[in-house]
Order: sequence, then C-alpha cells, then structure tokens
Amino acid sequence: MPDSPDKITDPLAADESIDLARRDRAESKWRKRATELESQLHKLNTVMAAVPDFVYHFDLEGRFTYVNQSLLDLWQKSQEEAVGKNFHELEYPPELAARLQRQIQEVIETRRPLKDETPYTSAIGARHYEYIFFPLPAADGRVEAVAGVTRDITDRTHAEQALRESEARFRAMFEQASVGIVQIGDHGHFLAVNPGFCQFIGYSEVELTQMRVRDVTHPEDYPREEELTRKLASGIINEYTLEKRYLRKDGSTVWGTMTATFVRGASSEPLYTLAIISPIGDRKRAEEELRLSEERFRLLVEGARDYAMFLLDPMNIITFWSAGAERVFGWTQAEAVGQPGHLIFTPEDRAKGEVEKEIKTALAEGRATDRRFHLRKDGSRFWADGVLMSIDDQPGGRRRLAKIARDASDQRRAEDELVRARDEMEQRVVERTRDLTATNKKLERTMSQRQQLEKELLEISESEKRRIGEDLHDILCQELTATALLLKSSATKLAKQSAEAAETLNESAQLVNRNVGLARDLARGLQPAELKGSGLKQALRSLAAQACESNAITCHFKAARGVRITDDTIALHLYRIAQEALNNAIKHSGAKIVLVALDRNEEHICVSVQDDGKGFVPKRRGKGLGLHIMRYRANVLGGELTIAKRKRGGMEIKCVLPFKK
Repeated sequence: MPDSPDKITDPLAADESIDLARRDRAESKWRKRATELESQLHKLNTVMAAVPDFVYHFDLEGRFTYVNQSLLDLWQKSQEEAVGKNFHELEYPPELAARLQRQIQEVIETRRPLKDETPYTSAIGARHYEYIFFPLPAADGRVEAVAGVTRDITDRTHAEQALRESEARFRAMFEQASVGIVQIGDHGHFLAVNPGFCQFIGYSEVELTQMRVRDVTHPEDYPREEELTRKLASGIINEYTLEKRYLRKDGSTVWGTMTATFVRGASSEPLYTLAIISPIGDRKRAEEELRLSEERFRLLVEGARDYAMFLLDPMNIITFWSAGAERVFGWTQAEAVGQPGHLIFTPEDRAKGEVEKEIKTALAEGRATDRRFHLRKDGSRFWADGVLMSIDDQPGGRRRLAKIARDASDQRRAEDELVRARDEMEQRVVERTRDLTATNKKLERTMSQRQQLEKELLEISESEKRRIGEDLHDILCQELTATALLLKSSATKLAKQSAEAAETLNESAQLVNRNVGLARDLARGLQPAELKGSGLKQALRSLAAQACESNAITCHFKAARGVRITDDTIALHLYRIAQEALNNAIKHSGAKIVLVALDRNEEHICVSVQDDGKGFVPKRRGKGLGLHIMRYRANVLGGELTIAKRKRGGMEIKCVLPFKK
C-alpha cells in the first residue's frame, strides 16, 4: 500500500522533529527557571530595599556590581549611576576612598573578612558607620567578588561616648573627692577605695582592698556598724549615718562620719555597699575643747571669789549668781536669783534711770562699763568697777546680759590720791615751765649775742686779711721790688770793679723777686678777687689757676650755667670754704688732680672740692682749725658741710646751701 503523502517517511526529517521537541521542552524548562529566578531576585531586591543597612558587592577591581536601595538613597544616586564605579569615582574623601580600596584588595588577597569603622558626611549630615567586607568564593575556591554590609552606628557611638564621659566624670569625682568613698562587698571586704579615704586612713589602695571594714574600725564602734549593715542589706533601712572611730595605719585614731547605702542591680540583685566617709576630727576636737572650756569657765567663775558674776534675762531678772557675787554683794544665790537686776543699784541711780541706760547701751553696743557706787545687802555702799555685756544665745534669739563687777574701793581711794598728786604735779610743772621759759629766753639771747660776736669776728678776720693783703701788695711788694731794682743797679755799677760781687748782687735781686712773687700770692690769698655778681665764679677759677701755677698738681674748675650769687657775704664764705679745702688737698692728701665745682639746682647751691689723694678720716676734735672754721662758715650760712671718701679714692668736701630766689 502506497504511503500517504501526509506521513513523513524521511528519517532525517524525523530526527529533526525530535530535536525540536526536546528544545521546546528545554526552553520551557529554562523559561520556568528564569521566571523563578526573576521572582527570587525580585524578592531579594525587595528585601534588600527594606533592609536599613547598606548591602553591596564589588568586582576584583573594587568596582560596585550591586548596591541596595538604602545606600543609593544615602548617595542620592540611581543603580546605573553607582554600578561600575569605585569609591574614588563616587567622590568619597580621598583618604577614606584610598583606605577602603586597600581594604578590598586585602580581603581578596587574604580571603578573610575585614571589619572597621569610619565617619562619613553625606547629605543627611555627619554620621558614624561600621562596615564588614568578606570574600565571595567561586566553585574552584578562588575569590570572584567581595561583598559588604555597612551599618549606621552613630547613635551607638554617641551612647558609648556619653557612657565614657559619664564614667570619666564618676572616676574624676571618685578620685578627686576630698571625702572618702568606698565600695564594700560581702563579709565587709573593701572592693574599691578612693585616694581621699586612703589619705584619711593612712593605708594604700592595694592594702585596703585586701582588708575588711572591721580591720580599720575601733572595736567599740564595730558592733553598732555591723547591726546597721544587716538592716541595710535586709531592706529594713535604706541608708544610715554613723559617727565612729577609725584605726589608722600609724596606730592613731581618727573620727569620721560614714553614710552608707546598699546598691542593687537592675533585677534587684545585691551588688555592694557604697559608703561616704567625712572626717570629723576637727569637730570632735572642738566639742572636746568646748567641754574643757566650759569646765574651765565653771572653775574660773567659782574660783574668782573677788569678782561678782551674774546673768540677767531679757526682762532684767537675775538667773545666775556666782559665789563671788555672794561675797561681794552679800546676798546668797537663793536670795538673788529671781530678783530684778536693779537690786544692787543705789536709790539715786535708779531714780536717774541709770539701770535702763546701762541695759540699752549693752544691747546696742555689746557692752557697757559700770563704774559707780553699789549697794550691799546690809545697806552699805562701795565703789564697784564692772561691765555689763550682751550675750547672744543663738541667731534670732532674745539676748541675755552678763554682769561682772569687783569691789574697787581701794582703787577709788588710790585714784583720788593720784588725782590730788597729779594736780600738785601740774602746778609744780607750771611753775617749773615758767622758770625754764625765762631761762631759755635768756639762753637764746646769749646764743644770739654769741653768734653775732662770731660773725663780727669773721668780719674782722676778713677785714684784717684784706688789710694785710693790701699792705703786702702795696707796701711790701713795692719795697721788695725797689730793693731788687737797687740790687740790679748796684750789680751793674760793680761789674767792672768786681764781677764776683756783681754776681752776688744779681742773685740777691733774683731772690728778692721770688719773695715778691710769694708776697703777691699771699696777698691774693688774703684778698680774693672781686666777689660781687658773678665774681665768685671768677674768683674760684682764679683760685684753681693759682693752685696749678704754684704746685705740682692739676686743678680744674667746673661751674654750672646760670650760677649767680648776689649776696657778698655768702660769696665770701663759699670762697673761703673752697680755699681752705683746696689748701688741705694740696698740703695733706698727696693728690695729683683736684676739681673745684660750683653747682646749683632749684633748691640748693653747692661748692665742692674733690681730689684723688690718699684720703683721711675726719676727727671730731682735731688740733687744726681748718675743718672747724669751714663747718662754722657753713652753719652761719644755714647750710651743711659734708666730708666723705670718694668711691674711686680721695676725698670730697661739699658745702650745700638752700637757694634763695
């Protein structure tokens, strides 16, 4: 039977049909697989988009091959803008980008995960991130990619920083507190102690952490502390405060106030006892001193038999009456206490209101003196010396008054006698003063007359010096000059007859001429140059020049500008002082250089002579009259003469006068 034209009889065609069927089934299977993968990828992307952390992975070159939506939102970029780029290309800070790229390569090379943290600033602000890079291995074991996850840990970082700062503040408070702070564990062992407690107790921190509370507590105080600690641990009390004695390392005992509380954990589990210890040694010492002071005061009050001491309340009622008050006033304590304070006042003082005045003064000023006659129980009167003082019991309280008095009758009699003796003495002093005043006036007249006589003597001396100088210059010098001329004339006449005699006469003429020079020098010294106006300056200059001519020294003169002395007497005395000082320097000091100076300022005029000689020590009573006369001249002028050694050797004699305009 022939084959139907619709049937395939070609074997090749049949094989092709089979391959097409297989391919269709394979394509259908792969399409189904692709659909499943696409669905899974969609689910993965949905999950990655919902994850707040950043998820991504890189290729072996460090370029992004996948970035989840959270990281894209941070960058404000799309998937297409981020994939295929590295950190440098995504405009990360250069240093951060380089570090991240190095870390990716390190993960590829070591095949180990890497965890790190970094700050990063983006559009949402500065944040802190924690990230981890880990390798993605292929089937053959080599690394084909690197994946990463980044988490925002800014809040955690801030919390950790706050915790560290809190711990630092607590540690600073714990370490720097001046009081003792301790943590006490089970069985009373010290867990931690601060330096304040170590300083207070004398032990080191290492020593204390190996000890118990009872080791440093006085045996008499520990039972009470142990009982309070049990109540604290059982919750009967929340805290307690205890004053107790501590045993220091050196064996001494110190007082301290301990305030303790029990610290529990979040689930109320017991942790430790926290105690704060404050030293109270000063307070205890103060309390002891107060007790001793009160005891001494009691002994003082009771033992002061000569002093009456009693207290008054604000209503002026006696509340305390000492044994001394019993002896002085005569009333016993039972009789006086409860009585008004004016009990001891005389009727006259009560009538004048002296009681009220004394109380008012004491309350206003704190104390009021009480010196008056008082009454005894027997009615007799005596002079009392006392004081009423205001006593403040406490701030804002009503003040009390304390009275202290003593019998001063003997003192009053002595004072009365002293007043009489003083009046008599004053009368005698008045009489003696009158006699002394008369004697003083007589002495002043005598001294004035003596000063006038001394001034006249100086004037006479100057006059005689001037007269002698004029005689030397006008008579003796002329006579000697004439004699020298006569000798020379005679020598000329005898030259032809006797040359030897002529030579003798010439030598005599030269000797006479030298004597003429000496006489002229004496005349200039006795009769100084004109001293009127500015003559003192010229006279001192001439004096210095003459000293250079007549002696083997160098004498300089220095004068300030504008020095003008119009008083001839002052000028003469200053010249004589300079002349005497210069002569002393030439004759006695062995000086080579002498300086005569005339100077002035707004208040003083000064003449001084300085030399570089051997110096001397001025004697209060010497044989020579030079220094004495110089001092006297300075005193006459109302000035002061000083003689002192110079720092570089030699002496300085200086006369300073007040400047009169």
